[in-house]
Parts: sequence; structure tokens; C-alpha cells
Amino acid sequence: MPKKEKNPQEKSHLESVTDKVGEIAVHYGFTVIKPPQITSDDHAKSKQFKEFDHYSDIEEKVALTRWYMEKGLDSEPQPVAIHYKKPLPGSHTKKKPTSEMYGFEIMGSNRSTSEALIIKCALSILDDLGYKDIFVDINSIGDRESIARFERDLNSHYRKNGHLLPGKLKQEFKKNHYSVIINNHPDSHEFLNIAPQTVGSLSEISRVHFKEVLESIEAFEVAYKIKPNILSNKLYAAYTIFEIRQISEKKDEDGELLAYGYRYNHLAKKLGNKREIPSIGLTITVNKNSATTKKVVIKNIKKPRFYLIQLGSTAKLKVLNIVEMLRKNKISVYHSITKDKITGQLNGAEYMKASHVLIMGQKEAIENSMVVRNLVNREQETVPVSQLVEFLKNIDNDKKNK
Repeated sequence: MPKKEKNPQEKSHLESVTDKVGEIAVHYGFTVIKPPQITSDDHAKSKQFKEFDHYSDIEEKVALTRWYMEKGLDSEPQPVAIHYKKPLPGSHTKKKPTSEMYGFEIMGSNRSTSEALIIKCALSILDDLGYKDIFVDINSIGDRESIARFERDLNSHYRKNGHLLPGKLKQEFKKNHYSVIINNHPDSHEFLNIAPQTVGSLSEISRVHFKEVLESIEAFEVAYKIKPNILSNKLYAAYTIFEIRQISEKKDEDGELLAYGYRYNHLAKKLGNKREIPSIGLTITVNKNSATTKKVVIKNIKKPRFYLIQLGSTAKLKVLNIVEMLRKNKISVYHSITKDKITGQLNGAEYMKASHVLIMGQKEAIENSMVVRNLVNREQETVPVSQLVEFLKNIDNDKKNK
């Protein structure tokens, strides 16, 4: 039989046009996609999780997880990082005419660098769109062991201190104790002030994961605080939950919610998949302006010539700030922030046909420098980070002049 000809057209799930937010997303390694339709089956499967659906987006998570499985994206290099406009087709969510909603997912990685990447991308977008006085509220519910331990401790606390809650809140606690914590009603303050917190119940693996996420946020030099009453859906979520807000002029208010995100590692298996798909999602809601409505053709976004490689924990904490520094100076760079081994990163550089790799190991991270290696002639030079932009621009200029 004759071989079936390959379709030269672009994959049907990819978008060809985006906007300013999508342009920034591409710089951070996200692929812009046409979001999947939320089907009636997705709505039906979502009902089992509704009781703990604090962010009202379970249908979207179900649709995206199904889409990942149907497209066979687990056979592609992991993780898969995608960006799309919200709400998804078929969603019951109504978008305000004065705002734009955007979604981001990193699927196929349980590493804390996924949180770091998605939070840094969100902070860069909000900064570019002019949002000031931004801070991050963050918490962790940990893995299944951590969640079970927290619930045991919380139930024990209720048996001893339930009298501190008025009758109505007692009934609510028995029905859904998470709602009492999240709503933080004034009548529950005495009860909650001495109640156990999820971070106190974390397993060793969960504690290390959360510590790494916090270290990343500290490296971004953004204000943050651990907030015990932000929780994600215990039926399928895990580890990190965060909200990005703008400081309110009124001291007693939380501030405007601009973005939120959480891990949903256990959802795929709950939907019948044979294995879990560790995933984290982010939603950003921003005011419509000229930057969010201006169209950008993806193929016109400059293709990077450089591939950034990081080795070691200290380097991981620094490289996302370097990616942002290069982006602001209009220097595109490929990277594999979620990968640890140099072999996989070098393979990525070769696959993307990069001309140079930018390597930061532990030594360079301490010295605040970068090794720039020419992949053609293998020549390399160590460059201070403060001089990196100028050095890379000279490489680009030399290439143009030849």
C-alpha cells in the first residue's frame, strides 16, 4: 500500500494568531492552542467534584485533561506547556466585556519548577500590562498522605473546639469543612485561629516541594505570604495553590484577584486514565486595553537562536529572572526549566537548532555569570550576567553582517 502523505498544514489544535499575553507566553515556552470544547460528557463527569469546586473551573480542567489524553500528548516530550483564551467553548462561565481571560497549563511534570515557571510568566504579563503593587498569596495541601493527615487533625480539633462555632457554621462544617476555612466568616475566627493548617500536615516530600516553590518566589523579588485559607479541590488537586492580587487601598480587603492557579495531579486517574498526569493550571483576568486586543501573528515572533541550560538548585532559582531580562531586551531564548539533566537539555538545543547554548551551573550561579557556547565551533566564553544582553546582541549583529 502507498504511504499516506503527511498533512503539510499546521496541527489543528495550534493557534496562528495571538495577542500580547500570548506573545509573552511563547517567550516562556508555552504553545498557543485553540482550546478544546467542553462537552456534555465533560459537564456530567464534573458533577462528582462540584462540592469542593472553589474556583468554578472543574469543567475546564476535565476538558483539558481529556484533550491531553485524546491527543496522545503523553507521547510527546514532557511537560506540555499550553496557553489559550478563556472561557473554553461550551463553558457556562460568562466573560465580562471589559476584561480578557487567559489560561495556562503545564501538564506532565510534578516538579516545583512548573510552579516557578507559571508564576513567573504571570508576574511578567501583569507587569507588562501595567499592574503595580502585586503580591502572591500561596498555600499547599500536599499529597494524599498530607490531605488525610490534615483532615484527621481538623476533625480532632472540631471535636474539642466545635463549641466555638455558631449553629449554622457547625452544620456547614459537617457538610463541607473546607468551605468554613475558605469563607473565613467573622464568627469562625476564634475556631480557625487555633485550628490546624494544611502546611503543618505536609509529608516530607510535600514539605520539600513547597519549600522549593517558596524559594523560587523569593528569587522573583515579589511580596508573598502563606495564606492558610486558600485551598484547592481535595478530590483531585494536590500541592500548591496560589492567588496573585493587587494591593487594595483599604487595609481590611484582600485586594483585587488578578490570577489564581493550583495543581490537579490526581484528576486524570479520577477520570479513568491508567496513570496520573501531574498538572498545574493558571487563570489570569485582566482589563481590556490596546495591548490585549492587538493581534500578533505567531510565525512573526522572532525564532530564538539561543538555548538556556541550567544545572543545580541555585541556577534554577536565577534563570527565570534571566529569561525575563532577555525578553525585555527583545532577545528570545529557548529553555527547559523543568528538566534537570544536561543531556536532555542539550538534546533540546539540538532539536531546536540553536546556534548557542547559555549554561548556568552552580559555579556560574554563585558568580552571577553565564557560559555562552557556540554549538558550531564549540568555542565558549564566560560572560557576567550584567553584560549578557550586550554580548548576545553582538552575536546577533555579527550573524547579520556575515
